[in-house]
Amino acid sequence: MNRFIHTTGILVLFILVTCLCTGVSASPGSHPIGGDRGWYVFHCHADGTVISLDNEEKGVITDGELSVPIYTTGTPYTSYTATYDGDGFHQSITRPITEYPAKGETVDIYVDINPIPTPMPTPKPKPVGGDQGWYDVYCNVPGAHVAFDGEDKGTVADNLLVVPLYTTGTPYSTITVSAPDYVTVTEPIEQHPEKGGTVDIYITLNRENDIPMLS
Repeated sequence: MNRFIHTTGILVLFILVTCLCTGVSASPGSHPIGGDRGWYVFHCHADGTVISLDNEEKGVITDGELSVPIYTTGTPYTSYTATYDGDGFHQSITRPITEYPAKGETVDIYVDINPIPTPMPTPKPKPVGGDQGWYDVYCNVPGAHVAFDGEDKGTVADNLLVVPLYTTGTPYSTITVSAPDYVTVTEPIEQHPEKGGTVDIYITLNRENDIPMLS
């Protein structure tokens, strides 16, 4: 009888151990996620900057950097876009990606965005009449050229260019601001003035060589 009880106990213990082992091996969290992965680490002094790869948003710069994992076996990304929107000004830049991490490796990218508050002069009075509205384009570079959907609208003077338009016409979708020795900025136009109304647009241009681009 004692031998039977002893044998039965061993058998029960064996079954319990087998069940426990089976449960551990079946646990979905017990295996690390693999794959051929590398990382881009974006370095930027402007916390809150949004980083996108080929227009896919990947995260926000926090404490000066953002780590973005990628699969090295996938289609390589060709460009990154850094967008800063805060403290009363906005800037967006796009740069090509020329280096790609191998499996387990990291590529550091230093983002050359340097947001500077744009001066805000007193808006000039506008004429009254017609189904008109206005864009007030503020820019930190006097003489900068402004274009809406590729149409030249004039140059910035005293940090401001007033652009009239007929509110009954086709809305503009993009604004481009350029100046010699400065990085050209193109941004979407998301607001449109109503009759007699004004929409403010703030553009900050950075010199091309202010911060060396590293990638």
